[in-house]
Amino acid sequence: MRLHFISFVMILILVSTGIDILATTADTTKEERFRKSIGFYYGLGPVVQTHAFVKGENPNNEAYGIYQSISLKYGIHTDGRKNWHQLYGYPVWGMGLYQGFFMNDYDELGNPSAAYMFIDLPLKRWKKWSLDYEMGFGIAFNWNRHDLRESQYYYPIGSFSTVFIDAAFNAKIPLGKYFNLMAGLTYTHFSNGAVRLPNLGVNMVGARVELQYIFKERPEFIHKEIPKYLKEWEWIALLAPSMRQVGFDYIVENGDTLARAFDYGILSFSTTFNRQISHKIKFGVGADISYNAAYGADTMMVNGIPEKAPFETIDKILVGIYPSFELVLGKLSMIAQPGFYVYRKDVEGSEAPTTYQRIGVKYHFWDHLVLGINIRAVNFSKADFIEWNIGYRIKWQKSYRDK
Repeated sequence: MRLHFISFVMILILVSTGIDILATTADTTKEERFRKSIGFYYGLGPVVQTHAFVKGENPNNEAYGIYQSISLKYGIHTDGRKNWHQLYGYPVWGMGLYQGFFMNDYDELGNPSAAYMFIDLPLKRWKKWSLDYEMGFGIAFNWNRHDLRESQYYYPIGSFSTVFIDAAFNAKIPLGKYFNLMAGLTYTHFSNGAVRLPNLGVNMVGARVELQYIFKERPEFIHKEIPKYLKEWEWIALLAPSMRQVGFDYIVENGDTLARAFDYGILSFSTTFNRQISHKIKFGVGADISYNAAYGADTMMVNGIPEKAPFETIDKILVGIYPSFELVLGKLSMIAQPGFYVYRKDVEGSEAPTTYQRIGVKYHFWDHLVLGINIRAVNFSKADFIEWNIGYRIKWQKSYRDK
């Protein structure tokens, strides 16, 4: 149930990325609507050897090798009607369906399918080609369910659904009025943010090639003078409920290893002051206070059965501070917040990190309501849990030169 709720929130945010464009499209005549396209890509590359299971400690005693993927994409081409179209080089955004194939999995993990939204941002345009960065974010399904420890193996994915993240650098070459050919390198990540264990994650890198067909020819770009941005201040308050599992290993009487996972709730409140210095960039500073029942979690044996150990609520309180960076695309923002804990209880025998990282997206509905989803990570590499946010913001302008 929790995974389905996360899926609903993520899809809501991702679909919202196109609200501005769709609203503009609805107000125009049929001839003035944004150009649409359909694309198909094929990808090929290795599974990244990040943990023992994919290195060969699995029922097949074989390291994971080649991974293939295909995707069908529906794109909407911006043309400059809104300022952010021109500021970001007239990007293409849209949605896609994805299918991956492990070549030597033998049905251990399953072959993930995904529904996602993407944005393709040109980094540099030349006369006959461009270099683009594409980011896709969505939900993957069709994983085989596994327990925390199964048949003496630690599987990397235990849930039916996960987050799908795909990043690519592509060279794009126009082929006449209707086609684009794209080729580049891609990185794909699957993880469920420890909502359900196991969650070691699966990563792939590789090359891909895509052919894109544009209906009614490629768009003509609108070039206009962008007005100077009037710098603004912003205050945001967010409430973020979360959930994660923590796994424990036990040695039983016959010497076998028993693994169990327990659910723990997390609730965070964060507040951030931002200064938007341009149409594209916000900088700020913030603080958060969290109740994290998973922090320093322990268990105890009761009549031979593991149960959660009792704890004091104050021991689960963590306070952090962070700088904040946002990349603004209309009402959508991509955020990065590297944090540092200024208060937390030391956990004996644990090497708990003193820093954390938050990356995610948020969408501003009307002027004040904010919805978003973040991945909270540690050590810049491991997803700790997923935050889904609801909040309120206030914006105002002030220049000390006014006087």
